[in-house]
Amino acid sequence: MIKNKQFNLYGGIMKKKIFSIFLAAMLLLTACGKNENKVAKTNNGNSVKSEEQTDYKSPNGNTMVLTLFQNPKTLDIQKTNADYFIPLQIYDRLVDVKVNDDGTNEIVPSLAEKWDISEDGKTYTFYLRKGVKFHNGEEFKADDVLFTIEKMMDPKEAAVNTYQFEKIEGALDKLNGKADSVKGVKVIDDYTVSITLDQPFPPFLASLTGAPASIFNRKAVEEGKDKFGFDPEYTVGTGYMKFKDWAQDKEINLVRNDDYFGEKANIDGVRYLMNIDSSTSKMMLENGELDFRKISSAELDSYKENPIFKDNIVDSQRAGMDYISFNQKDPNMAKVEVRKAVSMAIDRDLINKTFYNGEGTIVNGVLPPGIPGYEVEQEKIEYNPEKAKELLKEAGLDKGLTLISLQNSTYEEDQAKNEMIQSMLKNIGIDLQIKTVDATSYYDILTKGEGFSMSIEPVTADVPDPDDFYQAFTVEAGESNGLKVQDKALSDEINKARFIINQEERIKALTSLDKKIVGEQALYLPLVSDLNHFAKSPRLDNFKLSWQGWVCGSTHFVKIDPKYNK
Repeated sequence: MIKNKQFNLYGGIMKKKIFSIFLAAMLLLTACGKNENKVAKTNNGNSVKSEEQTDYKSPNGNTMVLTLFQNPKTLDIQKTNADYFIPLQIYDRLVDVKVNDDGTNEIVPSLAEKWDISEDGKTYTFYLRKGVKFHNGEEFKADDVLFTIEKMMDPKEAAVNTYQFEKIEGALDKLNGKADSVKGVKVIDDYTVSITLDQPFPPFLASLTGAPASIFNRKAVEEGKDKFGFDPEYTVGTGYMKFKDWAQDKEINLVRNDDYFGEKANIDGVRYLMNIDSSTSKMMLENGELDFRKISSAELDSYKENPIFKDNIVDSQRAGMDYISFNQKDPNMAKVEVRKAVSMAIDRDLINKTFYNGEGTIVNGVLPPGIPGYEVEQEKIEYNPEKAKELLKEAGLDKGLTLISLQNSTYEEDQAKNEMIQSMLKNIGIDLQIKTVDATSYYDILTKGEGFSMSIEPVTADVPDPDDFYQAFTVEAGESNGLKVQDKALSDEINKARFIINQEERIKALTSLDKKIVGEQALYLPLVSDLNHFAKSPRLDNFKLSWQGWVCGSTHFVKIDPKYNK
């Protein structure tokens, strides 16, 4: 969202008293076909039938069929930062995000029906819904909230999303083995729990809407042990979908939770297929076997001309972007002159036109469109190859420099992007070598910060708040995100701004640091926030992506028109 359509997160909520930047791996879901009933797309995703008939049919009945870009590591959301889509459906969180008709977002009750925030902004008291059942029949109670947080901060668990609860008083003590419990979490009674933070942190409530804040059932996790996250008997939540089965590297099936405390899903379930390449997914959508896929810019025109799918194209401005991370653990990238030279040598306009159909938004700051604080008018990052050469000369590297770009093989389109960047950097005397590895190795190398200089990365907001975007440039976060930031003074400035209680003042203080982060220090190079195009089956009505543009957000309220079923 651009500036005049920012999210209204806190209006009306502070009285009662939400990036994890994760590496958001996108769904490889894709479309073509013949017409049976022409369908016109409406703003809310409903289909409007015309009189022309077609032979489009689906064998999937009342089950929605999607694809995953990879086999998940686990459905234990505390132990993965790349597999959010299924957990978001089988677990609930204390609070949720509601998208209003005018495009604004607000934090709304979920497992907590209401909450209070103390005057000092440190203590959150949640009043829980009564009668909510986990998929194993256990009633949801305050002890499950306590257990979930304790599990995350247990060093034996080796959770990857500990940041989710680290700001709770005593959480780091438990994580570091200095305490047996998290001091700041108190069970007041079965349906009331209080959470006290080390210091006021305004984004905390918003952060609780993120997937890593999903609430687990103590009995299921303790009885399941290593089976939790893999076995449907123990991998239970309170969500509107239940985990049915998992054929490794093939498919995962979810079924509707008929005992859901809120509005029940309309469809019988969701079937996720894995290891489906783009050409196969296109054929499957055409044959009615698949319900949704992402359209590449090269495919868009053909979809617009397709009798069935031309009226079933869904557009979504991504609440995120693609960017180039600079690994400061690499001696060359540790030099600001090199980081600036690389930034100035890359023609982002050409990248936008070539790989984003010219429809993307070139980002010049820390925040992408759709996040509070994003500004349309920002000082542009200069494209100036000649000045880039001068900077390399200043750094004593004008006689030749070799850099390594780490590439995640999951994102096949990044090969061509890297090759274009390789050509651009060659013009200023840099030899860019492309190192392609599988997804698992990619994240391991990224975390260690060894054997690469830079990398094209995607980021999509988990929660609609600017905090995690800025936190990424702190020294602490840089330890694990591939940036390996060294500027302690700037890191301290970022952290100081992050903890300002007043929402407007906090955002203003954070965005004022863009000039240092992107300009003076060139800690990374933001590229493009893309306008994504998807094709959906005409049998899907009331289809809405989540505010992040994730298809998993559509499965709760989508309806399937039975006349398209075989």
